[in-house]
Amino acid sequence: MTAKSKKKKFTLINAFQIATLAALLIYMQTAVKSGAVSKVFLAAPTDIIAEGIKIITNGTLLPHFLVSIEEILVGYGIAAVVGIGLGIIWTLFPKTEEFGNVFCSAIMAVPKVAILPLLILWFGIGFLSKVVLIFLFAVFTILYNTVTGAKQCKESYLKVARVFEASRFQTVFQVVIPSALPSIFNGLRLAAATAFTGVVFSEMQSAKAGVGYLLSEAQGLLNTPRVFFLIVLITVMSVIFVKIISLIEYAVCHKWRRV
Repeated sequence: MTAKSKKKKFTLINAFQIATLAALLIYMQTAVKSGAVSKVFLAAPTDIIAEGIKIITNGTLLPHFLVSIEEILVGYGIAAVVGIGLGIIWTLFPKTEEFGNVFCSAIMAVPKVAILPLLILWFGIGFLSKVVLIFLFAVFTILYNTVTGAKQCKESYLKVARVFEASRFQTVFQVVIPSALPSIFNGLRLAAATAFTGVVFSEMQSAKAGVGYLLSEAQGLLNTPRVFFLIVLITVMSVIFVKIISLIEYAVCHKWRRV
């Protein structure tokens, strides 16, 4: 496959996508500015941009943004280590999966909104309770994708390992885990998106700082342009985080790729 053929071409569908987005923005602008829709319910794109510039330049956004990023990185990082590590243990020792699966499934099924009050009682309304909630949002997705990827390892790979008399640890770490990497990174991408859901949700419910706290405050003050700007910011942050995971996947798995 040549470099030329890999380049994405601008298609008619892309044109319709841009036209649809432009039409939506134009409608929002005209509807709000003409008074057809109240500013309480909708914000004009120009007002959203102006509000975004305002909270960036006056220093309102940055401290809250850094708090949210720190919470996400710590909670997600712990979830990635625990999820992949536990998945490897379950792969090495199937009896541990048989024992632990029922407990993990039960914890995963508990609605996070139901346990947030408990987390606040146990860990307070600060940093730690947010990290724990983000961990719970992300860890099971990573864990089960790791285990699923390991179980889908091709039998031909395992036969080669047996022919060369590889030990169980060699088989897992040199055959099964590399084979499971696409599934593991898929879990990491999904968890990256849910990590942002977790931090915003927890900060909106109980926090003194963070993007979710700013969003809840703007909602209470009926500052609709700020609400829209923060929603867009959270969405962009989530997309960038997922893209970073994809870039890491490409760097790690590049030697196994075939053109």
